[in-house]
Amino acid sequence: MTIQKLQNKIREFSKEHSLDSAPEYKILDTVSELGEVAKEMLKMTNYGKGKAEFREEMKSEVGDLLYSVITIANSLGVDLEKAVDEVIAKYERRLKRGGAGSEND
Repeated sequence: MTIQKLQNKIREFSKEHSLDSAPEYKILDTVSELGEVAKEMLKMTNYGKGKAEFREEMKSEVGDLLYSVITIANSLGVDLEKAVDEVIAKYERRLKRGGAGSEND
């Protein structure tokens, strides 16, 4: 599935189930979902006492996070395919300059 198809699928699902809300609430929900991913990582490492051992629950938590991020993009009219292309181009420029991919422009 392409990013565009995924965005459309989530847009239609949200519309069908009246799940639309203001972007600021979607952002708060996304932060909450990221916290759940972090909590699952804590469980996977026995709260930092060991090496991460994958748990199936992580799939669902990452899925929730991705869904939430896409709802933000949809509510703001962001084409994620174009946005990701722009980000990759930005990282490529940084790497050519000898920087790391995650540094600020």
